[in-house]
Amino acid sequence: MSEAKSRFRVKNGEVEIEYEGPLKEVNEHYKKALEWLVSGKTKGIKKGEAKEKKGEVKRDKRGGRRKPIYPKEIQKLKKEKFFDTKKTLDDVIKVLESKGAPTRGKKVAIRNALIRDTRKKDSKLKTTKEGNTWVFWID
Repeated sequence: MSEAKSRFRVKNGEVEIEYEGPLKEVNEHYKKALEWLVSGKTKGIKKGEAKEKKGEVKRDKRGGRRKPIYPKEIQKLKKEKFFDTKKTLDDVIKVLESKGAPTRGKKVAIRNALIRDTRKKDSKLKTTKEGNTWVFWID
C-alpha cells in the first residue's frame, strides 16, 4: 500500500505557502506555517509595490483627512487686526501668501474658510459681495 499523502495551502496577503507530501511531514510543516503566521513576521508586499511590479499605473498619494490650514491663519489675521478695514479676497490671499500659506489654486477654499468663519457663533468677522468681489471686515 502507498503512504497517505496530504497537502495544505496558507495565504496571507501576497504571501502564499503550499506544501504536499507524506501526512506526517505535511502536519509538521503546517504547524510551522501557522506559528509563522501567528508570530506576525510576515512582511508581504505593500499594496503600491504589487501594482508597480505588475506594471500598472501608480496610485495617487492623496488620501485621508486634509488638515485645515486657513482657519488658523484667519484667526492670526484677526488677532493682528488685519480686518479692521474692509479687505477684498485678493488682499487676504496676498497676505496669506506672504506668510507662507499655500494659496495657488486655493481661492475658493480660502473664500469658503472666511465665509465659514463669519457664520461661527462668536465671530465678529463680516462679509458681503460687492459686485463680483468678496469683502471682509470686522465691525
